[in-house]
Order: sequence, then C-alpha cells, then structure tokens
Amino acid sequence: MPRTVRVAVCSTPLRVPDGTDSEKHAYNLDVAEELITRAAEQNADIACLPEVFHIKGVSRAGKSGEWFEDVPGGPTYTRMSQVARRLNINVVAPIFALEEGVRRNLAMVFDRSGRYVGGYRKVHLTKVESQEWGIVPGHDWPVFELDLGRIGITICYDVNFPEGFRILALQGAEIIFHPTVYSMYGEVGWEAVITSRAIDNCVYVCPVNNGIDGDAPWMPGMCLNRSSVIGPDGLFLADLGRYWGMAVAEIDLDRPRIVRSMGDSGEANFRENMWEHRRPETYGKLTEQGYWVANGYPHETAAVVEGKHEE
Repeated sequence: MPRTVRVAVCSTPLRVPDGTDSEKHAYNLDVAEELITRAAEQNADIACLPEVFHIKGVSRAGKSGEWFEDVPGGPTYTRMSQVARRLNINVVAPIFALEEGVRRNLAMVFDRSGRYVGGYRKVHLTKVESQEWGIVPGHDWPVFELDLGRIGITICYDVNFPEGFRILALQGAEIIFHPTVYSMYGEVGWEAVITSRAIDNCVYVCPVNNGIDGDAPWMPGMCLNRSSVIGPDGLFLADLGRYWGMAVAEIDLDRPRIVRSMGDSGEANFRENMWEHRRPETYGKLTEQGYWVANGYPHETAAVVEGKHEE
C-alpha cells in the first residue's frame, strides 16, 4: 500500500528590497509565510525553508547578537509556529538561534498543530561561523517523527560529510532536508554530491536554497539554488532551477527501489540488500581524526572537544 507524502521546497529570494535591517527581516518572514501558504494550497504535508532564511540581506547578521533569536519564544519561532498551525502543515524553519544563551545554527521543526517538535543544531560549522560568529556546533543527528514519517536534517556545509547522512538513514530517516546557502561556480560537483547522498542511503533528499528573480542573471559565486526533491535513485522529482519560489513533489515512502544484478542475482530491493551487506565491524577508523588532522591541520571543533564551549 503506498504511503504518499507531498513535500514542498520553499526557496526565498537571494536579493531582498532595500530598507533597514528590521524591514528586511520582516520581508523575509512575509515571503516565507507566502511560500508556505502556496505549499499548503497544493496540499503539501511539509515545507522546508533555506538556511537562516530570516536574515537574508541583513548586514553583519552573523556577528550581531541581535539577530540570534530565542528558541523557544523569538519572533521567527512564534511566526512559524502560528503559520504551521493556521495552515495545518509541518514546517522546517532554519534560523540563527539562542538556546539558553548559546548561539546555534538551528533548523526548527514544527508539526501541523504548531508544536515545536525540536531542532537540528548544525554539526559541521565553517570557520567563519565558529571563530568569527561564536556559533557552537551540535553533536548529534536527531530524527523527527511526524505524522507523515521520519525526517532528518543536515545544513549547508554538512553535505561534504557523508557520515551524517548515513547516521540519519541508519536511524530510520526517510526524508533528509538540506537547507543551505551554497554558492559556487556551477552545479556539476554539487549535483554529484547531493544525489549520491540520496542514492547511497536510499532516502529522499531535499536541498533548499535561495534563488534569483525570473528576470535576473545568475553569475558564479551567487547562491546556486536548485531547491529540489531528489529520489532514492538520484532522479530530480522537482527542481526550481536558479529561481526562487515553491515546488511540490508527491512521493511514496513505501515504494521500494528495485534493482537487478546489484549485490544479488536477479531483482532485489536495494535498500534491504545494502543494509544486509553492511560490515560495521570494519568501519571503526571512521571515528578517528585521521592522517590530515593528525599531521597539522586544525580541527574546527577542537574548542568544544577541550571543553571551552559547553553544550
């Protein structure tokens, strides 16, 4: 029996209108609500926004403590809770957060009732985030149980580390949302990486980024966008391309990925085959720092390891 879910990716604008930082913040929240409303009108079960969508265009937002909002209780937290409840839709809303005074890059999760289910704290921080902005990394990979199924979240730089995606899949995540603000010269490398995260783990992966206006040029170094829904076989089921907006894909979480002559003779369920053939007893070295760090490269979270930042 199919277990059908409608997933929406909501790409907010790369460029925001001129104004004060407060006006830009208000604009970002208004656009986010508009996109989630459009998703709900298309019967989406869940909508995801880009990384720190609330402060796009705000000057020095990373350094300025005023743009790290309380969770629970801050303005974006309150607004997204109200939107989820009013529209009867699950929402993933990533922001700069203050949790008991600690700065986080946090993806908040709200259920259809507007209840705060929990949040994912970005594990792999860039040097700018950790050393200049004072953000403290998370240390776990939570899976959230919603009425539609089990979801996991990774954020931006996390995409370069396949271990997090695998841990989420091992814990039963069926959809992994990937809010980001990635910018680069083109999508060849990005597409190879993001599709491999879906294929290797037999999960749906949904990157969500900022996009340009329909009449604007895209140039290298701008946010790539490509907000999309990617299937377990690597196919793009929805894709906004360069442009901001909203896209919905209907997926079946119980649909098996049937393959032929891949790990077994004849036809087989790839997910079941893959998990059966794992050899975790041989993977111990994944928990070691490894050659490059041991030979002089700095370790980004060393301060946390040494107890200089407390959880």
